[in-house]
Amino acid sequence: MRDAFRSKSLRQAGYSEGAVVTADTILDLHGDEHRERRRVENRLFRREVFSYWEHQVLGDTITTTLGPFVDAGRGDLARIGYRSALSLTATIAGIDHDPADVAATERLYAIVKKFSEGATIMHSTRDKDDVRAEVRDALAAFETQTFRPSIERRRVLVRQARAGQIEHDVLPKDVLTTLLLHDERLELAPDVVLREMCLYLQAGAHSTANAFTHTVDDLLVWGADHPDDLATARHDIAFVQRCMHESLRLNPASPVAYRSPVADTQLGDGTLLPENALIVLDLTAANRDPDVFGMAADRFDPHREIPDGIARWGLSFGAGAHACIGAELDGGLEIDPERPRDEQLFGTVAVMVHAFLGAGGRQDPSEPPTLDPTSTRKHYSRYPVVFD
Repeated sequence: MRDAFRSKSLRQAGYSEGAVVTADTILDLHGDEHRERRRVENRLFRREVFSYWEHQVLGDTITTTLGPFVDAGRGDLARIGYRSALSLTATIAGIDHDPADVAATERLYAIVKKFSEGATIMHSTRDKDDVRAEVRDALAAFETQTFRPSIERRRVLVRQARAGQIEHDVLPKDVLTTLLLHDERLELAPDVVLREMCLYLQAGAHSTANAFTHTVDDLLVWGADHPDDLATARHDIAFVQRCMHESLRLNPASPVAYRSPVADTQLGDGTLLPENALIVLDLTAANRDPDVFGMAADRFDPHREIPDGIARWGLSFGAGAHACIGAELDGGLEIDPERPRDEQLFGTVAVMVHAFLGAGGRQDPSEPPTLDPTSTRKHYSRYPVVFD
């Protein structure tokens, strides 16, 4: 499977139905065009920037987002996760947003949820044309209400930096600013820049929020039989990260990846793939391979021993040219005793889970969680929680 991920002859094939929001974005590009866009955006997705986001941005965002739910004594885990992830993702994408503005957060939350529905439309049980129409409406509202003010402010700052009126170091550390700084090199049409922002918002918020919800759920279920581990998780973020990696393995953001050969292709093991065939890479099955992860590979176990050279999260972040650009931001760096504490990255999801548990969060015993009936993926539409 790694050969397939890394083959330059296999292009993305899973997002054509969601072109209304994914067309010409970095997610769906191939070849030289994808490589050039990735090189530019990789200038932002560096370890020191991840550290800045995790250590200086995320904490305040979570505190602001989680506080009202803790004060109320209850909330919905899926909504808490989405709000927290959305606020950080907006900062990363380059969309100006105040997480303390609940009304604005709810409006952006509804819009980005619609973007996610559009991007994953192939998994939708609804009429796909209805979904596309709703996504177009959401795009129009987002462009007018949020995108235009954000890009205009950054255009002014970039012009000032180019004129030497301000230092480049004070420019926002976000994707939109990075694209504007390299506008002559990329020559992106305005609608492509708009969809790129939509992609970062929905992909970052959607996958992070779901990983947060799944990790909390897996940890609470495990904790019911292993109370010492749950107690450890409430004060030890390194252990939370280990739990998060195990949950990511079992619940990849995309259970399968689709590729299509641009020409007849032979993989390293001799497998022949004909041009234009639809290739399905089953990440769920790969991540539960008993030859790699043990006989109980389909069960959550944060103490699982992993063979050398294998990531604890399996292939959940993909591999090759289209590997998740924000993998270290979401999943952090695997614990290394030799790495100084101030250089450690635990990952957005682990920080969010640790904050939730530290606030006394637990599942509402009077109301079980509910899976989303409009998706074939395992997403929770409601997950009531209480705080002690």
